[in-house]
Amino acid sequence: MQFVTYKKYRTEEEAYALVDLLELNAISYEIEDISPAFDITFSGGTDLQDKVAIKLKSNDFINVDKLLEKSVAENIELIDKDHYLFDFSNIELFDVLENYNEWCKADYVLAQKLLNDRGVDITEEKIQKFKDSKNTQLRKEEKGQIGWIIFGFISSLLGGFLGIFIGYYYSSFKRTIPTGERIYAYDISTRKLGLIMFLIGVFSFIIWIFSSVYIMD
Repeated sequence: MQFVTYKKYRTEEEAYALVDLLELNAISYEIEDISPAFDITFSGGTDLQDKVAIKLKSNDFINVDKLLEKSVAENIELIDKDHYLFDFSNIELFDVLENYNEWCKADYVLAQKLLNDRGVDITEEKIQKFKDSKNTQLRKEEKGQIGWIIFGFISSLLGGFLGIFIGYYYSSFKRTIPTGERIYAYDISTRKLGLIMFLIGVFSFIIWIFSSVYIMD
């Protein structure tokens, strides 16, 4: 089974905290260096960029999520009381739970604890409903932007590489959701247009190459 990116980190130290957990539980993984090809630290740009990716098999995503949440829960009392979530309203804490994929595990587990401490009963069943709802939302395919599609077709007809690239992107791009599933980002009609755009671009480019050779001869 193919390894898929599970988490990205800015430093190796952050990444190896997860690696230790994976090795402790005998879970297969891969580490990939995704740091920028050029050092642009003089501008401060790379300080905020991810440099290391941890990849897992898709069917391990949910299990690793649970291991991380368990690890955080066991050390939840060590979190500084000045943590910003302590100032969150209940509505804001619910937003953390509803958008669990956008928050780190420490924030996610702490939000549950704070709500429970405030008398709000957060059960495993409710947590799973939040996750299921979010994952359903993330599975929805998008429509391509009409402006880029028009531009892509024009570029393809002229034999431009940009049209070929846009067509390939729209026809094949997939994203990974928190369950580890790889799903198409765009709906079937957009993917069909992307494939047509790609093929037109390739054909136009071939014609342009042959025309150039013929003219030179």
